Amino acid sequence: MENTNQIKICNSLEGLDWGELVNLFETVEWKGRTKENLQQAFHSSYYVALLYDDNRLIGCGRVISDGVFYGAVYDVIIHPDYQGKGIGRKLMANILSKMDDVNFIHLTTTEGREPFYEKLGLRKHKTAMARYLDPEPAKKYLEEARFLKE
Repeated sequence: MENTNQIKICNSLEGLDWGELVNLFETVEWKGRTKENLQQAFHSSYYVALLYDDNRLIGCGRVISDGVFYGAVYDVIIHPDYQGKGIGRKLMANILSKMDDVNFIHLTTTEGREPFYEKLGLRKHKTAMARYLDPEPAKKYLEEARFLKE
């Protein structure tokens, strides 16, 4: 069992091995992320959190925000070998602490992870809307349109 006391959070992209980040996404089966598009996404973020066990990247998360009214948390990943050990809570505490003064924080989770985020104070949003370009997650996560005129 890994010693979770040795887990460090880095809030900078300096020194990040982008190939290791691609591999982290692949370990949780989030396919289709390339080094180039991850670089664009993470460099465009308001805040980033990277978790390391020694020099091994084991988790990440990022925020897009205006710093005042709205923030959205994305790409929260913990390597499967480290899940269930409190590391995700540590990551989210770091992220949410940066968002203390932001009025509205949005997060989309994968199925089955809702209880984890509820314990952190997040609640299901009644009127959120979304669009996916990829039909696979659209089918999985979006309701059928109810108001379209034919």
